[in-house]
Amino acid sequence: MKTTKIFFRGFKRNTRLNLLNISSMAIGIAAAIIVLSYVYQEFNYDTQYPNSNRVYRILTKNDKNELSGAATYGPLAQSLKSDFPEINDATRVSFYWGYLALTTGDKKFNETRTIFADSNFFTLFSFPFVSGDASKCLRSPNSIVLSESAARKYFGETDAVGKQIKIGKDKLFTVAGVYKDFSSNSNFRGDIILPLEIMSRITQVWIEPSWNYQSDIHTFVLTENIAAADGLSGKIENYLSGHVQEKPEKLILQALKNIHTEMHTGWESVPQANRSYLILLGMVALAILTMSAVNFLMLYIGMASKDPINTSVKKVCGASKTSLFRDHVGEIFSYILISTTVSLFLVFLYNSVLTTQFSFLPKINNFSSRFLQILSGIILVYTIFTSVLPAIVVSRLKSPEIYKAEKQSLYKQPRILNILVVSQFTIGVVLLAITTLFYKQIHFLKKHNPGFAREELITIPLNMHIGDGFYNENMDVFCEEIKKQAGVKEITFAFSSPSDVQTSADEASCDGMPEGETVQIQWNSVYYDYFETLGIKIAEGRGFNRNFQSDMVDFDSDRKCAYVINQKAAKELGVENPIGKTLYSYQKGVIVGIAEDFNFKSLHSEINPMCFNMNPFYYNEIIVRINPQTTDIFNNIEKVWNDFVPAYPFEFKFVDDQLNQMYEAENNLTASLNAFSGIAILIACMGLLALTILSMQKRTKEIGIRKVNGAKVSEIVVLLNQDYIKWVTIAFIVATPIAFFVIQNWLENFAYQTSISWWIFVVAGIFALLIALLTVSFQSYKAATKNPVEALRYE
Repeated sequence: MKTTKIFFRGFKRNTRLNLLNISSMAIGIAAAIIVLSYVYQEFNYDTQYPNSNRVYRILTKNDKNELSGAATYGPLAQSLKSDFPEINDATRVSFYWGYLALTTGDKKFNETRTIFADSNFFTLFSFPFVSGDASKCLRSPNSIVLSESAARKYFGETDAVGKQIKIGKDKLFTVAGVYKDFSSNSNFRGDIILPLEIMSRITQVWIEPSWNYQSDIHTFVLTENIAAADGLSGKIENYLSGHVQEKPEKLILQALKNIHTEMHTGWESVPQANRSYLILLGMVALAILTMSAVNFLMLYIGMASKDPINTSVKKVCGASKTSLFRDHVGEIFSYILISTTVSLFLVFLYNSVLTTQFSFLPKINNFSSRFLQILSGIILVYTIFTSVLPAIVVSRLKSPEIYKAEKQSLYKQPRILNILVVSQFTIGVVLLAITTLFYKQIHFLKKHNPGFAREELITIPLNMHIGDGFYNENMDVFCEEIKKQAGVKEITFAFSSPSDVQTSADEASCDGMPEGETVQIQWNSVYYDYFETLGIKIAEGRGFNRNFQSDMVDFDSDRKCAYVINQKAAKELGVENPIGKTLYSYQKGVIVGIAEDFNFKSLHSEINPMCFNMNPFYYNEIIVRINPQTTDIFNNIEKVWNDFVPAYPFEFKFVDDQLNQMYEAENNLTASLNAFSGIAILIACMGLLALTILSMQKRTKEIGIRKVNGAKVSEIVVLLNQDYIKWVTIAFIVATPIAFFVIQNWLENFAYQTSISWWIFVVAGIFALLIALLTVSFQSYKAATKNPVEALRYE
């Protein structure tokens, strides 16, 4: 009761300053909760499911101890389960990035990111089910399992068990179950799950059932307990040597929750997070929390130093340091309690309103008990820091004669307040400089020439099985019909377009290389006119040509197909004049041309060795160069499409848009940093404003005397502002090397980087200075123009 009275009495004395104090603290705590919860979510994918801490994925490493990827052998899952008692269960999963054409009634859909899995998929992961039997739903080769969202989309309700869906031209599947949508922090993303055994029947992906070579399947194991995984890692490392004769790779375990942030492999169901980005966001959250704490320290100590009589009277009346400390802690705790309550409301407002209005803002989907424990610990440390330190400082104020107490105030010894202001603006300048550089780097990425003409290109998903569409003899007819349409310049087919980072990789060797030496090369299956359509120049030799029928891959004969490699591959192979030489990989072929290098992945990566062949079995997309200004061009292309494959829906995307989406993570990070930098600057300004108000109140008499002695308003304003200019300048000097270090480390994520320009730091410093001056100048001008008579009567 006594603490409450003390709090309200103090609050009433300085209502405006206390409201500023509570607001800045609430905003800081809310921002920290939002960012830290997002970072926690990213580091804890799939932990919400039972037994998730016992699930591991098998990865492979080559003989150089380099990560090869997540692709494994078909028999591996069952073999591991049989040979190791530590493994309770094992399952295989394949994430299909191609397109499937689905039909329900008279509605057609193009679906991507379909999951193919073994029948024990749902029981091993314990994914929650809405209807159907999780243990049996994938046993039939004609069964299909849908997410709740997909069931509503296809049938208008979640009660879809027993209903039928057509895939492709005539393949009917019966809905055997409906599962709850995968959470946003799950490594699995897909609305359709089909039995793995039928994948090769309805897609172009071949699942090899033997140990001959790896397939695009991920193997997951469920261990007996958490401790079993440690011993299992050593046992399975060389397991493949007993099954694979040629260059057996090593096996390693990867915890399910670490898939999203560690050991990036590609071909994931969900794009993996950049660990350094998450650490940076976490640091920003702690910086904002620190700034709000610094604000509180400045204002509380400042208000106490403005009115030291209260503390002095208590001391004269016999109050001990302990009782004074207890009173101040109780008062401060009341501030923190109110601020935390307001911050929780702000978090609710952010999650329910702001995230729907601004797509770049991450939504907080759940607060796990573990995260709440961590958050409570952080807030406890925050509470102790913001309550104990100022309470100690204020309770130790000396108590001379009451009427001389003002001379002993902290204002006469402002070093601690100066340090706090400098620390705030240091954080602000660092965030401003980082955000400016991030914008500069993203602009550089979007404007960088990838080595091909990215404008006026569209891709059309080739959503059909090889036996259903216009492959082989109909492909040229289709291309000719498309090229007849006004505005169409070129057309080709490919496994993946330049905007699709998913490519296959394999070891390859060439005539003239030392025996046993290989080079890892990325593969892309393309069609005639591929290089012409993309505007890629052939540096040596030729591209694929219809006059050479042997250019096409033919698995039914032993003849060599044609290969075109890029300049990087030619360099890595190290063979002089590679044109005409045989390249050995999964298919023997003759190198007929060398294409100029181009970026077929994002600019995070350097250009890798690349090889192109013509294998229609692997075509996933049609690439068309168009004049988008031509009237009805898309309608005309769709008409031709419907003439050839009326059973399949028509869609298209612009390559330029897809390329920009490669940097969605950077765009979101920059936008988030921009928002939170704004919050940090706002908190700094609120603290500076409150401190300025306190300062003006304490210097009222001084200002009056200066005016009576002839000082001009401009001179007084400069006098009052010069300290703040000095503080921001010091903050700029301290912040510059910190910002440079963070920026330099972030740019290491990119193979292609913008320059770290000197003006980035200058702009950040000037901007911080302008904000500081705008914040304090109004109060300075107000104090400088006050009637000197009133000023001299002050106090």
